[in-house]
Amino acid sequence: MALINNKGKLFALTLAFLAWTGAAFWVGWQSPTLIGQPFGPQEPEVEVAKFYPLDKFVISIPGEEYSHYLLLELAIKSRSKDAQYTLTQADSVIKNSLMKMFSTKHFDELNDTKRFEPLQKEAKSILSAVLAQNDFSIELDEVLFTRMIIQ
Repeated sequence: MALINNKGKLFALTLAFLAWTGAAFWVGWQSPTLIGQPFGPQEPEVEVAKFYPLDKFVISIPGEEYSHYLLLELAIKSRSKDAQYTLTQADSVIKNSLMKMFSTKHFDELNDTKRFEPLQKEAKSILSAVLAQNDFSIELDEVLFTRMIIQ
């Protein structure tokens, strides 16, 4: 009788262990469905464009009678992940390129408000080329002049 009783207990324990293991396996298998998909495949996060303002600087502009000065503040719009670091590292190259660009412009050309948009596009293409030539990997979406004062 004791032998039958021990076999019954052993059978009950084995059955409980198998049921517990099966339930744990099922819960583990169904957890993404039960919890709400935190472990499922994720869609790639879309990079949002950010604006990175650069320090203002002054450029000498040729005029008819005398030289003029241009105070320029700009911001760069980019979706690149490490844009702030890259722009900090490339600051000298960026300013040099913009100084070269604006020093070839005449005062009358810069004083025309219709030239504002083409100047921004020209600055973007020049900066994109210069950054690529100097092995700075950054994607420029736009170059925005936030302040432009000509005296």
